[in-house]
Amino acid sequence: MHRTAFTLLTLVLIAIPLTADAEYRYLCTSVPGACEYTPANVPKLLADVCYNPANNAVKVKGTPACPNGTRPFTVIYGEVLDPATGDVAAYAPLDDACGAGRCVDYVPHDDPQEYTMCCENGGPCWPGLGCEGVLYWCHDGVCNEDGTVTCFNAELT
Repeated sequence: MHRTAFTLLTLVLIAIPLTADAEYRYLCTSVPGACEYTPANVPKLLADVCYNPANNAVKVKGTPACPNGTRPFTVIYGEVLDPATGDVAAYAPLDDACGAGRCVDYVPHDDPQEYTMCCENGGPCWPGLGCEGVLYWCHDGVCNEDGTVTCFNAELT
């Protein structure tokens, strides 16, 4: 009797279908430039999409195969921009620079900007994606004369 229960349990585990996110690769980690870098507070989409490399277009996949010239991927973060066309904005959320200890205490400054910043291990941070370090989102940063970025903790009021 114990052996029968074990056999039934094994059959149930084998019959579990794969989830959609296991079927396709993640777009944002597979295709450089296909997703917009953003702060972490973006919506989850969790959808299969068709990506067109010719125009960088992302559309909701649906049940049929992707059209010729496009490839299927999964998008975790994003939003449907137009339900009629299925256009999708795919996002690659970044960790907050201040939460990672990459910010300095707030001081008044001119022209604060939001930046995608790339920080070298133990070294400086640069605006954009131009280094081989870790990417962060800076909510209040300034670009310095040497090309580096200083990211400030939010002003306390």
